[in-house]
Amino acid sequence: MFKEWASHFDTPIGRCGLAWTEAGLTGVQLPEADAEQTVARITRHGAELMKEADVPPEIAEVIAALKAFLAGDPTDFDGQRLDMARHSAFERAAYDALRKVPWGQTVTYGDLASAIGRPGGAQAIGTAMGRNSWPVIVPCHRVLGANGWLGGFSAPGGTLTKKALLAREGVYPDGGQLKLFE
Repeated sequence: MFKEWASHFDTPIGRCGLAWTEAGLTGVQLPEADAEQTVARITRHGAELMKEADVPPEIAEVIAALKAFLAGDPTDFDGQRLDMARHSAFERAAYDALRKVPWGQTVTYGDLASAIGRPGGAQAIGTAMGRNSWPVIVPCHRVLGANGWLGGFSAPGGTLTKKALLAREGVYPDGGQLKLFE
């Protein structure tokens, strides 16, 4: 396993964090209740903390893209390298398939399971989404239950955060116009 680094930075929704190795990103941290909790969470695997001004150019690009996404700008993370060493083969397949779902689109847990050759695996997809290390970059907020059911969201803020992320993309599963983070 590679040495891991982390950094934290301000975004339109609060202090976020990234962790990475030479192989790619190992984690994205959405804001916790305070900045100290965000830092603690992004460094929980022993990552060495680095100032935002000192991050490598590839990581600086990801930080800029996350800030843009969280400001509501259409953003594409397709080319971002991910270090998936902490994830199972099933999770990796689910995350790779999910990364193909574009901005402003959603997919159901069942359809995502079928897309990776596991029809009937909707519940396993839900578990994989709960273990997603890269919220927003692997857009688990775009995965909904059958008939538009919101499903869960394990990032801080739970389903309110999920709805807010979807709203940034113009998606309102319940027909509402949630204005969280604004």
